[in-house]
Amino acid sequence: MKNLILINQRLDRIGKFKELRDNLDVRFIKLILNLKMIPLLIPNNLKIVNNILKNKIRIKGIILSPGGNPKINDDRSRVEDKLIKFSKKRKIPLLGICRGAQKINLFFGGKIKRVKNHVRKNHSIFGSLTKKKIIKVNSYHNFGIEVSDLPKTFNILAKTQDDFVECFLSNNKKLMGIMWHPERYTHLRDFEKKILKKFFKCN
Repeated sequence: MKNLILINQRLDRIGKFKELRDNLDVRFIKLILNLKMIPLLIPNNLKIVNNILKNKIRIKGIILSPGGNPKINDDRSRVEDKLIKFSKKRKIPLLGICRGAQKINLFFGGKIKRVKNHVRKNHSIFGSLTKKKIIKVNSYHNFGIEVSDLPKTFNILAKTQDDFVECFLSNNKKLMGIMWHPERYTHLRDFEKKILKKFFKCN
């Protein structure tokens, strides 16, 4: 199976009885299909994930999904650690979105800090990613990455006017983090589609 993208899920307590469930915004499926790739949702179960990764399936890329506190050490966090290590070992492109970007940063020794006015806001980003244009993106996070808290193994591609990182890329170009949510737009915007297709090397 070609163009397969692994994507992890949130781990939340749901409903009256606080059932522990894996879940993912269905708009992610549309986003991945829009890139002409096939999504494979994986559970927050390290044993199952290990078995999946041991099989000789052709993986085009991995996405660490958004939502939740990346500092919590739970089954989801352990699966994310495994996926980052797998990506690093196999040189498979791994994209972290919002919490996923924060998780990558923490994994490699960076820091995250509480940030104000970044929830349910649209703000401008600028940097080499935007090619001197100022682009508006959405924002739904309580934690952010200050420029000084990103490890030297990453390059900043875009940041906000209050000096928080919005997009970064590893020196080997196999790890990328973005802090906004492209899946929450009605249509995947052209500049986002271009970024993601180039990163995952899909046609």
